[in-house]
Amino acid sequence: MFFINKLDGDIMIELGEKLRQLRKSKKYNQQELADRVGISRKLVIDIEAGRGTSLLVFVKVLKVFKRTNRLLEILDSSPISPKEMYKKENK
Repeated sequence: MFFINKLDGDIMIELGEKLRQLRKSKKYNQQELADRVGISRKLVIDIEAGRGTSLLVFVKVLKVFKRTNRLLEILDSSPISPKEMYKKENK
């Protein structure tokens, strides 16, 4: 199933599970990850359960695992101006 077709809650649960797997692959326990990110263990538990977090904390977690490369794709993309979008849609 494509990511876009999933419910928001399902995406959060899947992201939490992926982060849990990543944490375990690096042999960090929840407290070690929390200490590295600068958050509480409870927040790590919540993230892994798909209960969400702030974007800032999510970025900090990705930085710990050196997984921010995909974020650069979002930041580097040049937005299409409304005028260009209109032209493209009305061809």
